Amino acid sequence: MKKIKVAFCVRDMKIGGVESVMIRTLDALLKTNLFDISVITYSKIKVPVYAQWFAAHPNVTVYTMYPSRWLGTDLAHFFLLRIFQYLCRDVYRWWRRRKYGVRGAGDIDVFIDYYNFSFDAEFRKLNKPKIVWWHSSIDAFVSGNYIRYMDDYDMLVTLTDGFVEEFRTRYPRYADKIMRIYNPISEKDIVAKSRVVSAPRGKYFCCVSRLYADKDIPTLLRGFDKFWGDNNRPDVKLYIIGDGSFRGRYEQMAASLPCANQVVFTGAVPNPLGYMRGAMANILSSYSEGFAIVLTEAAAVGTLNISSDCKNGPRDILLDGAGGLLFRPGDAAALAQHMSDVFNKRVDVAKMCRVARDGLARFDTDIITKQIIDLIKSYV
Repeated sequence: MKKIKVAFCVRDMKIGGVESVMIRTLDALLKTNLFDISVITYSKIKVPVYAQWFAAHPNVTVYTMYPSRWLGTDLAHFFLLRIFQYLCRDVYRWWRRRKYGVRGAGDIDVFIDYYNFSFDAEFRKLNKPKIVWWHSSIDAFVSGNYIRYMDDYDMLVTLTDGFVEEFRTRYPRYADKIMRIYNPISEKDIVAKSRVVSAPRGKYFCCVSRLYADKDIPTLLRGFDKFWGDNNRPDVKLYIIGDGSFRGRYEQMAASLPCANQVVFTGAVPNPLGYMRGAMANILSSYSEGFAIVLTEAAAVGTLNISSDCKNGPRDILLDGAGGLLFRPGDAAALAQHMSDVFNKRVDVAKMCRVARDGLARFDTDIITKQIIDLIKSYV
């Protein structure tokens, strides 16, 4: 049987939830032997963990649209040089799109823009089926006016039912061009990965996150500082696992707080599941999320989640609060209270963890993979 040629398109392959989910999806699709898979990126893949994955899967073709490192996605910090790079990059990308476009990836049956319409410029004149995955909240979709791209795509895939419901209410014209497919997880694989790494000693909370503005790390830091002060400065640490352009300012903020010596920034860690497994709770403080895969990972290893009740993923994943603790985004006092309740054993952590873990069945990789296969086949 002839294989379907599918291209997954993502600008960067950096350490993060979206990239990890895409790799997990590719692994599952490759096992079906139904597809010839290509990955189209803006810039070359440099992160070792992903470079190693692609090296181990030579049957997955990688096509880099804009290979110039100087005009890539990571630009200079000095603002005048940055502006100059922006201008040069726009011209460079226009020239590359005009001369090569996505045609350089070969003859593709179905194109998947895997992150938030990031390939709209490349897809606009492409006469092939185009599917886009949206990994952020409905608020981000609305405020960014992303509805303007909908006519360029055949289907929008989002990650939660809440997003679909609000989208159809706001944009009835496109009600038949949206569907929900959860991010796939393998509870068995997550547990296995968590056992090959050690957990820090002692009591601690953890946060696994990219360090950018939308993750609202300041609320996490203020919440932990209040918890620490309210509980007579216990020997409890906060591990923040991840990296990003805001790391420096978050480290400065942490250093200015009374709890400074209790906060540890680890940087990016290839396998953070050991930190999750040993934590009193995993904390997510974001202003908005598309799905929040870290909540499912923590649930899989039996760790309680404390999460902001942001749109659109946490409430869905944590079953309206039955499988974890929710707080209003930006409310450091409420976060501190949840941390105190966990530390002082005033909540039934075991029950919440059991409910959350039982709820993971709907995200099973086999179920989600079948949904993705059916979607791709519907356009061939």
